[in-house]
Amino acid sequence: MLRHHHQLVRRGARATGASLLAGALAAAAMIALPGSSGAAAGAGGGAACETLTHPLGAATPYTEFVETHGTRGSESEGAIAYGGDLAASGMTVGTRLTSEKTAPTLVVAGSHGQWFNLQRGSAWVVPRSGVNFNGGGTYLDANPVDVPAAFVGLRALAARIATTPSTATVLENNEISAQPSLVLRGTDPVLNVVRPTAAQLASGRNIGYDVPAGSTLLVVVDGADVTVRGQVWVREPGGWQQANDSTMATRPGVLWSLAGASRVTLDIGSAWGGSILAPAAHVVVARAGHTIGQVLAQRFSSAFETHQRLFSAALCLPPTSPPTTPTTAPPPTPEPPGTTDVTLTKTASATSVRGGGRTSYTLTARNLGTATATGVVLRDPLPAGVTLESASPGCSAAAGVVTCQVGDLAAGATHGVRLDVLVDPVAGSGRTAHPQAHHHLTPTKQEVHVDLEAGQTRSVTLGCPGGIVSDGAVRVDHVDQGTGTLADVRVLSARSTGVGTWKAVVRNDAAGRAQAKAFGVCLPGSTEPADRQTGHADGHAHDLVADTALVTETRALAPGRHSTRLTCPAATTPVAPGHDLSGGTARLVASEPTATGWRLDVLVQEATTLTASVRCLRTATTAAQGHTHQLRTTHVERRVVVPAGAVVEEQVVCPDDAKGVVATFDLPDGLVGLGHDPRLKTRAFRLLNPTGSPQEALLDLVCLHDRTEVETPGTDEPAELVNTATVSSASTDVDFTNNAASATLTVLPGRATLALPRTAGVSGRTLSLQVLSSLPGAARVTATAPGAKGRVARGRVRLDPDRPRASGVRLTRLGQRLVRAGEADRLRVTVVPTKGRKARGTLALGGS
Repeated sequence: MLRHHHQLVRRGARATGASLLAGALAAAAMIALPGSSGAAAGAGGGAACETLTHPLGAATPYTEFVETHGTRGSESEGAIAYGGDLAASGMTVGTRLTSEKTAPTLVVAGSHGQWFNLQRGSAWVVPRSGVNFNGGGTYLDANPVDVPAAFVGLRALAARIATTPSTATVLENNEISAQPSLVLRGTDPVLNVVRPTAAQLASGRNIGYDVPAGSTLLVVVDGADVTVRGQVWVREPGGWQQANDSTMATRPGVLWSLAGASRVTLDIGSAWGGSILAPAAHVVVARAGHTIGQVLAQRFSSAFETHQRLFSAALCLPPTSPPTTPTTAPPPTPEPPGTTDVTLTKTASATSVRGGGRTSYTLTARNLGTATATGVVLRDPLPAGVTLESASPGCSAAAGVVTCQVGDLAAGATHGVRLDVLVDPVAGSGRTAHPQAHHHLTPTKQEVHVDLEAGQTRSVTLGCPGGIVSDGAVRVDHVDQGTGTLADVRVLSARSTGVGTWKAVVRNDAAGRAQAKAFGVCLPGSTEPADRQTGHADGHAHDLVADTALVTETRALAPGRHSTRLTCPAATTPVAPGHDLSGGTARLVASEPTATGWRLDVLVQEATTLTASVRCLRTATTAAQGHTHQLRTTHVERRVVVPAGAVVEEQVVCPDDAKGVVATFDLPDGLVGLGHDPRLKTRAFRLLNPTGSPQEALLDLVCLHDRTEVETPGTDEPAELVNTATVSSASTDVDFTNNAASATLTVLPGRATLALPRTAGVSGRTLSLQVLSSLPGAARVTATAPGAKGRVARGRVRLDPDRPRASGVRLTRLGQRLVRAGEADRLRVTVVPTKGRKARGTLALGGS
């Protein structure tokens, strides 16, 4: 059982208030809390504050951490651990994790449901069956988590929080959307504690968090049976917004603590924001868009998604006893063992650089724990498009992977390394060598049936292995007769979750069962091999590239019809338009391309928060053999009229040489879209007109042509390089979710077609150097030495943009003499290519 030591800092007098109850303190102090305490920055004079590091102990990395049993009907974006049985079938776990494949991201000590889709990490389940390992994981040989022991500490933590004095206020007003509101307001940048009553929480008022971003907000609730109704809102600089992933990202310290509750019911008309610590309670999510934060409970039942937002790694609480200054030093006592938590940040010295230029990556490992982490190692597989020139001491490179041995890292310590890289040139020059060259493109589709019981909410995921999701939809097919209408099946979310993944959240509000089908359209990850009208094909292909980051906008919407416009940068085209609704009631009625991006319209019946999204696809392929190709698209439109009271299917057809990759539509308020079915060349739209009069709609389709445009030398468009590094240690890491970090570099074409690394080697009579080129061909190389008259090396090298390698040129007699005498440690090299601009550089000369 982990123990903790005390480290005290000064804080404002208002933040501690009245003294704690001595009896409660004594009871809580008899049980060791999870984690350990460490130093924290003071906030000025007043009472003291104790910082608990990893206050949730073994529960730290888990989005769902349940002592006994659970019943789940939807996805968890994070890791989950259950000490008992978990009734779940077809549950997806870990979609937002970046953990290593060995991390214990799915733990069920009792019996489990039929099957899981585990996106990252490994699993402990009994029996060892029913898990689809989509991230390369496997079954673990032993249960990695002692859940019952962890709950001893969690109960002690909840008991201690229950004695923490209030420092903030609970206000009843009409501040949020002019509706009855319950505002939880605090101003302390470190700790804010409020105590709303069970009656206030059950009243259905909008619940608003109004505390500084990054601070801790403890919502302490008394009572055995607690019901929370209403919507959850967050005060942002621009006003109030419903809780969503973006607003909660800056508020990981929101924690609801219900030490004495035996049942906690959430009946929320929006997304739920905040972690829940209810170690003796059955937590039931009766209604919510989804929950954002950790759930730590004795039992857990929810048909809704849990989104990954882990509680802060440190919690500042008033000490369990007043700080004293001893007159004599106490005898030393051995320090109890602490925890280790290595994490990683990664930055680039510039977010954009011209091809042929230089930049550097900085990797910083930090130990957030309270004990020394041993055997710390950084690993960085550099992406294609950069060449390593130098690295900090302790780093080595092999097969494109840089490995840095950090060794031991003390608690709170950091260790940084720097990697200097040369960015490959990407610019073009001259005429194309094959003016009639094309590549074929073959989109595909994925589909899955969706069965929904009455009142059920399900998450559905689709993937395009190695490809790019360009579109997705849920088509509603059937509702049991007499139990409702097709309009009772609501798509709460349909969006791209990664370049090659898509997810929908569907809820059945009918009184009977419903059937639907989810579809995804996949663009290939690369073109097919070259197809030249001259009859020549050399087997090369080009990758298609979509930006890794979505373009998004989040808005709080009142009832009515609202348009949201998203913009893609130049040289891209929007794909995978998506929407995500946090509570309320609304439906998507328009999804249309614009001159600069995309427009999505939603019709809102009950206030909601919308996150609209789109992914931007590069309109040019990546370069191969020194050239790129442009993609070709056509937008086809069709207007249709739907008779009163009818359900119809209407099709939009692409040209003969194209496939439909993104459906678009614009519906009047009276029509209900029931989804669309991609049949590649055609798109079949299903529409319901529940009104008493005909309704006209615009249906259209973005079609991708089967062949690219002809070759373009080099590229005139920026390229995006995403570089992800990881950190590991030989110690047990309390949080396996924070061991990876990425940096994105945008490469601008510029004018350079050649680049020279800063070093060259000598082997016998040969000068060995690497010439990076964006164009194929050959080049003449000459080298001179400072203070020497004449050339020291000359020759020709082959240029291959796809497979850069070291080339050898002959040393002249002068060069051989200078090298033997050690008088040529630096050379001035000039490279003149047959196509493109010449390059010059000064190279340090080393051995072979």
